[in-house]
Amino acid sequence: MTKFSLLACAAIAPLLLASPAAADDAATPVSELIVTGEIAFRNRAPDVNPVLSYDLEYFQRFEPVSVGEMLKRVPGVTFTSDVLEFDGVSMRGLPPGYTQILINGRRAPGGEGDRSFFVDRIPAELVERIEIIRSPRADQPSDGMAGSLNVVLKEGATLTGGFVKAGALINEDGKVRPSAAIAYAGATASGDTTYWAGLNYQGRRNPKQKVSLRYDGDFGDFDNVEYQSDTRDGVDISGNGEITHRFDGGKLRASGLIVNTKRDEDETSLTYNELPRGDFDEFEIQAERIKQKTYALDLDGEFDAGPGTL
Repeated sequence: MTKFSLLACAAIAPLLLASPAAADDAATPVSELIVTGEIAFRNRAPDVNPVLSYDLEYFQRFEPVSVGEMLKRVPGVTFTSDVLEFDGVSMRGLPPGYTQILINGRRAPGGEGDRSFFVDRIPAELVERIEIIRSPRADQPSDGMAGSLNVVLKEGATLTGGFVKAGALINEDGKVRPSAAIAYAGATASGDTTYWAGLNYQGRRNPKQKVSLRYDGDFGDFDNVEYQSDTRDGVDISGNGEITHRFDGGKLRASGLIVNTKRDEDETSLTYNELPRGDFDEFEIQAERIKQKTYALDLDGEFDAGPGTL
């Protein structure tokens, strides 16, 4: 067959296969169609600038412990942290210093030297939603070249009542990692004043073991073996509070946040010339003690001012 004949057969074949289906116009009736489940996806905030919002309904099925574990479920957000750790947020492939972390629309205090902020210090129980801001508003800092992440904390106006939560994770080494949280929100009898207060305790522990076999050249002669132990242990204690008073023509709100972090990082590396533990070659010990404190206090209001609002 010529090339033209092959092309003609390829073009006519779909029409021949589809003709019996086109001839049968009788549709099969369906008495009932049931669709179960819903797609949990982000919401688009009703702002002029593009904002993607992820609320509690999106995160609660994952049982996150901190904001870092919440952000690892957000598309487009990655981490430059060590294995099993979620603190240095990265967007669009840039280092964490180019991603701006906001708390209630304000720059998070107590950042690192490169302006990065360890998001795993904020517990998930204090968070209402997380927003990805593609283009910051005029009242928000615009230093994040890679993007801005706004962590919106819970407030008394959206909650009534309280909760108590306690839990524990048992690591493979037998150590227990406890966590606890307590919070309460309410309002006065008149309803003009709402308040919210929360306190959280997080036990942090991340033990890691690694064995490295080294060879000369392309898997030639055996060189040495390294046994490495790396344990990150610490505690995060955090809390936030908020009180809002509404009156004719406006409102006045005061809120605060405190995060106290303590981390102990102990790393031990032992190298031997033979397997499994032959002649001792060298050892390396690294101990790092980290203490960080973050305080934030906000006071804002909304008032009627002539034809507009201040």
